Amino acid sequence: MARLKKRGRAYYAQYYENGKQKRANLHTESLQVAKEKLRQIESAQFREEEM
Repeated sequence: MARLKKRGRAYYAQYYENGKQKRANLHTESLQVAKEKLRQIESAQFREEEM
């Protein structure tokens, strides 16, 4: 499960991949856009686990 973090005006996604913590800049100041990008990250992780 990923979570959103706000630093300054930018949103970041914080998640774990292969047991290691990762942070990705979502390049947006909009909460709605950040939530959608976070959903896409979670979806990609789920698809990777399925295979």
